[in-house]
Amino acid sequence: MRRIYIFVAFISSVVLLANTSLYAGGLEGVRSGVTSVRSGTQKVVDKAIEPGTYEFAEKLVNLLGEAIDWYFDSLVKGADLLQMGEMSNSAVDGIGAGLTAMSVPASIDKGLDSIGELARKFWLEDFKNKVLEGTDVKVKPYFKGAFEYNSNVFLEPEAPKTRDEVLWIMTPGVSVNYPFGDKKQYRVGAVYEARITEFTKYGEHDDIGQSFGAIGNFKFTDQFYTNITEEFVQDAARAGTRSAKRVEYMDNKVTPTIGYHWRDWTFEGEYWNAIRDFESAIYRIFSYANNGFTTRAYRTLAPNFRGVVDYTFSHYDYAADETRVGHYNQFRAGVTGKLSDRTNLLARAGYQDREYRAHDTEFHIPVGDFRLTHSLTRRANLDFYFHRTTAESTFTNNRALDEKLGQISGNYLFNSKFRGRAGAAYIRHDFDREAATGAVLIKRRDHIGRVSVGVDYFFRPWLIMNLDYHYDRSNSNNSNFDYTNNQVAVGMTMPL
Repeated sequence: MRRIYIFVAFISSVVLLANTSLYAGGLEGVRSGVTSVRSGTQKVVDKAIEPGTYEFAEKLVNLLGEAIDWYFDSLVKGADLLQMGEMSNSAVDGIGAGLTAMSVPASIDKGLDSIGELARKFWLEDFKNKVLEGTDVKVKPYFKGAFEYNSNVFLEPEAPKTRDEVLWIMTPGVSVNYPFGDKKQYRVGAVYEARITEFTKYGEHDDIGQSFGAIGNFKFTDQFYTNITEEFVQDAARAGTRSAKRVEYMDNKVTPTIGYHWRDWTFEGEYWNAIRDFESAIYRIFSYANNGFTTRAYRTLAPNFRGVVDYTFSHYDYAADETRVGHYNQFRAGVTGKLSDRTNLLARAGYQDREYRAHDTEFHIPVGDFRLTHSLTRRANLDFYFHRTTAESTFTNNRALDEKLGQISGNYLFNSKFRGRAGAAYIRHDFDREAATGAVLIKRRDHIGRVSVGVDYFFRPWLIMNLDYHYDRSNSNNSNFDYTNNQVAVGMTMPL
């Protein structure tokens, strides 16, 4: 009975207060507040759909672009004051002059010219004249070959010297591009390549992989467009031990997209169907089908600069293990476009909610990505990138992992024939569940560092020589996943 009395007293108090506020003019205040909110909301909506850019956004974009350009220019001037510029210029000029003056033996030089002439005459020109005559189809074959040394080819912890290996990799391929329509507003293209990998000592790991990519762009009107892409890869990943066969897998993904431009807005809807399949019975439980969709809205804020909001839903279905079935919802908002003639920016931040049917793995984390590209000089370019996201895991009973990745890369054109490249990356993987590996039972956490340097030399427009060095180091709280690998590769690229 006490609960009934308390409830009646509470209702009576609410009624009394409501009547008091009514007599005191509270109803008029509430109505006024509602009207004010509606008016403010209407102003925001009207401003958003009004064509044109925003003065404040333009000033902010220009200010940020000028600040970034000024900062990098200051670094260059500071290096010049320390005479680093003179030293580096001398080294660059010396290397460039040396490579420019480097003479190719006459017999090799003539041989290269003969090969190029024969390819153009008996293959390219003949093919174009007989097959592609009267069309806008462009076919570009290419060939890549590499001699690659690895100090730890299977990425094993504490690998002995016998784990070093020399790989021979040959990659023939071809690309096709075909624009059509009255105004060439439609385009289809495709790229196919095969990868032949041969081991010197461990021949049982030899493999032939292949990949195929296709794209179709269809602009039906100035406002309405649609795109579709397909990605197919059949290859083998490196096994974790010497005795284990390389893990063969197949990925296939189809992604149609529909977009519509309205005033300074662009709306996109994207759907994808992806399949990953492993041939090995051991890895079969990790085979999945992934279906999802993303909706995006862009709004022009300043010339060549837009705001973006997107929502993604993705569902994973595992036929061999129903406990791994899961999904995630993700929201992000950010900006993308040109801050200046020399600087481009993409920055998005949001939240991801990832869950699995077994309810033993959940990620509720902030996510985002950031990319800043900058032309330091006419010859030098920089690229900064970071992301945080989740990904499907193939490690024991862990269904997903949390990935944080940061990297920086750059290139410098010494002269018309010689180009240098360098980059570094840091990756952290956090697994959600404890897992047993040998005598270790722990929530696995990996820290991976990578450094790379490389150079390209253009002997001919159709013959480019490459020299690369890569250093990989993994430090894990599970020592079974510690490794160091030094990789040196000498290769060539032939865009025929």
